Amino acid sequence: MKIIDRYIVVILLKTVLMALFVLLALFAFLSLIDQLEETGRGNYGVIQAIQYVILTIPRMAYELLPIAAVIGSMATLGILSHNSELTVLRTSGVSKLRLSYSMCKGGALIIIFAIILGELIAPYSEQTALHLRSVALTEQITLKTRNGLWSRDALSFINIRKILPGDQIEDIYIYEFDTDDRLRVSTHARRARYADGQWLLEDIEQTEIHEVTINKHQSKLAAWESLLNPEVINLVTITPQYLTIWGLYNYITYLKQNKQNSQRYEQALWSKIINPFTIIVMIVLAVPLVKSHAYTTVVGYRVFTGCLIGITFHIFNQIAGQLGVVYAISPAISATLPTILMSVATLWLFQKET
Repeated sequence: MKIIDRYIVVILLKTVLMALFVLLALFAFLSLIDQLEETGRGNYGVIQAIQYVILTIPRMAYELLPIAAVIGSMATLGILSHNSELTVLRTSGVSKLRLSYSMCKGGALIIIFAIILGELIAPYSEQTALHLRSVALTEQITLKTRNGLWSRDALSFINIRKILPGDQIEDIYIYEFDTDDRLRVSTHARRARYADGQWLLEDIEQTEIHEVTINKHQSKLAAWESLLNPEVINLVTITPQYLTIWGLYNYITYLKQNKQNSQRYEQALWSKIINPFTIIVMIVLAVPLVKSHAYTTVVGYRVFTGCLIGITFHIFNQIAGQLGVVYAISPAISATLPTILMSVATLWLFQKET
């Protein structure tokens, strides 16, 4: 069985990587077409667009791995069935559960690859991609950190602690320096909204630092003209799906401590936790679907079936996640429900076979 396990694992890894490569090529091409529409703005050219797409490939690979897993597993068993190897295994006493165990060994290696992508490579490459793109498009230096968004606007440095939908921000700090790099004005606003090409600051506290004196002012409302606009903020704001599990956990804790809504980030956290189980379920699902005696069925049909299952699951997974955020459903339910339903369907198929 060790030889058989090794043989199945090698085929599975080859087919999954091949499926992932094809999917990445397709999605990267579509992403490049989308980015080419932005070329010509600022310093964003074709080279920058290609760099951006290349840097986002690890994130794409992480998201597409479950689809590639089901395609690869269907293709693996299809190859074994087409060559009558699956028939030989079944008649030799290898049960479908034992066959599933062999497939899971390959799935474990795929999960390790997914964890490396999702936790070590994709978050940082995605952040680099967004940073390079925002600088090229807006010619401004911007950075998204745990302490909010930082940006430079001429001689001023801006720190935004909370970004809200509808072109609104909260907890804004503005530090203005002179030509000798000395701090002259420090401004804090509780919130701001963007209207008519400028920001309107609310609940403002301003400190002016002179050579020998310090003056403080307070006001309810004031206009703030800045090159920093909602488009720039959206360019560098990393969505929750691209953070690491540890980063998500820390940020959720921070939001809860400040009594802010953490629904989207909890949804992303549970999605990352359930992702390894999703890959295993998608791999095992192929076992009861492929008939050992159907050697006349072409492998291409198995691949098409795998594509159909993978894409359907991906769409359903996205819908469940969005519904969970919109209707405030527990993230533990909305993020794991598609995988749980797929697991139940797989167990039912196994039971039906027996």
